[in-house]
Amino acid sequence: MFVLVACGKDAPEVTAPPAQGTPAKADTASGEVVATYQGRQLTADQVRQEMERLPAPSRAYVAAPERKRQFVENLILNDLLFDEGKKAGYDRDGEIERQVTDLRKRLVVQRVMRQYQTPPEVTDDQARAYYDQNANLYSTTQIHASHILVKDEDTAKQILADLKEHPDKFAEVAKEKSTDTGSAQKGGDLGMFGQGRMVPEFERVAFALQPGQLSDVVKTQYGYHIIMVTERKEGERKPFDSVKEQIKATLRNKQLQDQMQGHFEALKRDAGLKLDEGALARITPPSGAPPVPAGGH
Repeated sequence: MFVLVACGKDAPEVTAPPAQGTPAKADTASGEVVATYQGRQLTADQVRQEMERLPAPSRAYVAAPERKRQFVENLILNDLLFDEGKKAGYDRDGEIERQVTDLRKRLVVQRVMRQYQTPPEVTDDQARAYYDQNANLYSTTQIHASHILVKDEDTAKQILADLKEHPDKFAEVAKEKSTDTGSAQKGGDLGMFGQGRMVPEFERVAFALQPGQLSDVVKTQYGYHIIMVTERKEGERKPFDSVKEQIKATLRNKQLQDQMQGHFEALKRDAGLKLDEGALARITPPSGAPPVPAGGH
């Protein structure tokens, strides 16, 4: 439970975490005693520690004497309210314990994920090689494209086979089956765009297409795409030096993604993960329930 320091319209939100008081018998050498209550002491160092946890605008806000007083009182109030909750048995409530366990798990997963977030080093030579191998990228060329996005590859392959027989039905199929709801309403139309708007895997294929062409199935972090280009305005290729840093960022992100995905696959493989597709298909989410996010991704 958090108590707001101020409710003014222009005040930044400031919260005070519960249970900050120190038992009265504790050594006070850690800081000057600011307040005593219910046999406990709150020291200046403890107050400063809590202020350090605030975002910069909120720290400036609590610098004023009255707001500082309110912040300290809120620290104490949270302590007292926590005591009140314990007397009511809320600290043993199953739902609260479940949320605490869930939060602990998420924090641990976040900490583990940090070790996979170190960007790899990309050299000028690697960037140049990528630039040379992707002659259709990094230009002022613009295309008008549409796409159909689905979640699994088999569905995408079936849609592609159908569209090769009836390419005129692209917009109709996009409205019916694309999971990109924004473009699906427009028959999959993404409009006219230049390079840098879409993820690299998508752009690499899209900008290689000529008007009227359908792509093969394209996999990105969002799922599986089928792309169709309806218009193309050729431009000039951008000099390598003007796009070098952009290419390096693309390569770093791709290597990071591959590194993490490789680790995820290894974890599942080493754990002997097996999914019962039949049992999975029989699971029906409760009506109206929000989707459950995947932890750690």
